[in-house]
This record gives sequence, structure tokens and C-alpha cells, in this order.
Amino acid sequence: MLKKYRTGELLSYLGVTRDTLRFYEEKGLLSPKKNSENNYRSYDIFDIYNIMIIDFYKKRGMSIHQIQDLLKKSDVQDIEYLLENKKKELEKVIYDGQCMMKRIEQAQLFNRDLSSSLNEFTIKPLPLYRVNGEVSDFIAVEEYENVIDIMNSNNNDMLSQIIRYITFNKNSVTGTKMLIVDATKVKNENDIFLEYPKCLYTVTEEIQQQNEQEDLMERMHRLSSEYANTHGLRLLGEAFAMIRLITYKENKAKSYIEIFIPFE
Repeated sequence: MLKKYRTGELLSYLGVTRDTLRFYEEKGLLSPKKNSENNYRSYDIFDIYNIMIIDFYKKRGMSIHQIQDLLKKSDVQDIEYLLENKKKELEKVIYDGQCMMKRIEQAQLFNRDLSSSLNEFTIKPLPLYRVNGEVSDFIAVEEYENVIDIMNSNNNDMLSQIIRYITFNKNSVTGTKMLIVDATKVKNENDIFLEYPKCLYTVTEEIQQQNEQEDLMERMHRLSSEYANTHGLRLLGEAFAMIRLITYKENKAKSYIEIFIPFE
């Protein structure tokens, strides 16, 4: 005669919840005996074994549907196929998690350095970027169709792949366009790269408004020219701007924009 266990005992002995047992029963994974008089459930050692088997496969990423199929009929080949698929899924999750962790750490570093960089010029190299495409302007949404596949393939958010490229002369800004880029450490012969070892560097903030980009470019042109003249630097007539952080106040976006202005 097999010993019977009540629901409350299983909750204590196995650490499962009442809802979990009911869910397994609804899905046909457990079939406890029921008392005809009070409808109380009782479980034997085979039910407990089934609970452990379910837990075994759940801890290896199997869905309830997959476990249902496994408990009905399965062999070693079935298990190998499922485990291999779960392994690939997990590798993708781990890779995405590592990329997300890197993005979080970069955002934290930028945030921590913000107070010392905001509206202050220092000297920094532009990180090495590979240029993957371009659009005429940030608001030229219809042009994104031509580069969206490239942007989606880089496992990064769209905003972090867009750099505003600005050209200027002594008097004013002469042109602008948006470059689609990704940061890299390796240069390939056939690719186009942004590589500037000496740049004026600063961070500026802009509250969202219709003429934001024009104001930003003209102001950076004026301030960088003044700084370069004071310190005897010869600017190359190019600048790169990238949004690195966004906050909100009174439903208006405040963008913190990283600026690199190369010089000789």
C-alpha cells in the first residue's frame, strides 16, 4: 500500500505552491486521487516523482507544452533535439544580456562623467566607428527604410547608431547629414571608418524644440571656434554629435549630446 500525502504536506515537504499543483493538474501533468466526499486530493510517490520530473525539465528551459509532450512519449533523440534547441536559445539570451550589460555600463559611465563634461571642452579621441550608411537628416524618416536592416543587425538601439556629421567653415555651418555607425576596435580594408585621434570634446544639453539641431550646431560652431582661437588649435571643419542620454521634464525631452570636433 503506497503512502498518501495531502496537498498541505507536499507544500511543506517539496516547497511547491498550491497554485503550482493545481496548474500541473489542469495541464494533465498530475492526476492526484480525489476523495469523493470532500474532494480533497492525495498524492503518492509516483505523483511526487512526476513533480520532480517536471521541475527537472523546467530548470532546463522546457515549456509546459514541451513537458506535456515529453511525459506522453519521448526517447533519447527527442531529449537531445530539445536540449540542443534550448542551448541555442540560452546562448542567444546570454549574448543579448552581455550586450545589454555593456550598454548599461556605458550609460552609467557617461552619466557619472556628465557633470565634469557638460559645457566644458577637453581633448579626446573620437572612438573608432564603422560607417554603415547614411540618411540626409534625423527627421527624414522615409529614408530609414534603406538602412533599417543594417541597424537591426547590429544588436544595438537605433539612437546609438546615429551620429550627426556636421561641416563648417570660419563663418558658419555649411552642411549636415546623419551617419549610421557602429563602434568597433578592428579596421577592415573595405569599410569606411571615422578615426580622429584629436578632438575637442564636450557635452551639451538640449530641450526638445523644433529648431533644436540648428541652434545646437550654430552654438557649437561659435564656442568651438572661440576655444580653438584662444588655444591656437586648427579645426578641421568637421564635427560629430551623438545623443547619449535622454531625460524628461514636463513632458519635454532633454537630450544630452556628445560632441567631437577634430583638429590638426
